[in-house]
Amino acid sequence: MTTAVVGRRPWALGWLRGLIGAPASRIVGGSVFALIVLMCIFVPVFYPYGPEDFVAMALQPPSLEHPFGTDQVGRDVFLRTFAGGRVDLAAGVVVTVFALVVGTLLGTLAGSSRAGWIDSLIMRIVDAVLAFPLVILLLVLVVLIGPDTTWGPAPPGLPAAMIALMCVMWSGYARVARGQALALRDSDFVLATRVAGISSTRIVTRHIAPGVSRITLALAVSDIVMVVVILSSLPFLGAGVQPPAPEWGAIMYEGRAFLRQAWWITIFPGIVLALTGLSLSFVADSLLDSRRKK
Repeated sequence: MTTAVVGRRPWALGWLRGLIGAPASRIVGGSVFALIVLMCIFVPVFYPYGPEDFVAMALQPPSLEHPFGTDQVGRDVFLRTFAGGRVDLAAGVVVTVFALVVGTLLGTLAGSSRAGWIDSLIMRIVDAVLAFPLVILLLVLVVLIGPDTTWGPAPPGLPAAMIALMCVMWSGYARVARGQALALRDSDFVLATRVAGISSTRIVTRHIAPGVSRITLALAVSDIVMVVVILSSLPFLGAGVQPPAPEWGAIMYEGRAFLRQAWWITIFPGIVLALTGLSLSFVADSLLDSRRKK
């Protein structure tokens, strides 16, 4: 029994040292982001009505009963903001994870492969995707996929936007992963493993891929913000989630016509979106700084 406790102690102490020694930006950013996530999870659960219910007079200013006021038809903006956060954050995580996995695998394959045609084929596809302006390419893909495409519980417009982002975002990870894999492929410790007779597959999976994934994982944290911002901007271009579905961009899009007399409809969701972006940016920057120091 004593041996088991002692055996666990170094792991626990290491975790505690890592938490205490983490940069302040990571702690603050992670705490703010965790608070926003918890609000998005629990606010819609504990509210006695739904995000599309008419609960009060239209365009009521912020009050104790309705902290973010009401919108142009009497819906609670506080509830709609955090219900919309569920949509944006879930979509951001799904899109980023897909792009991270696909881009890292293809980039690692391109950078670590000794067959030049594999590298050339993958990187020409990457260059073709990155050559198009992002917004135009996204709009074209949304139209081709169909803006009314449904996907489980996702509101109409969201699946097309997510698929379009998945088709585009993997290319950035592939380029970063390829560059890192090329650097690791010619490093001394990898050359030593080749001399030792270790197979190429094991070299890639045990030595190159972990080094590549450390960089791409840190980038993925910041890319969640970019995905959320893009999804929130698409309603202003006639794509993405459309009103009356609760989503940060759709809420702000509806509130643009009432900005003078009911600023809270647009400002409060925008503040939550900005806090989400800043918090994740702090976490991503601290992770990248720690990788550079190593």
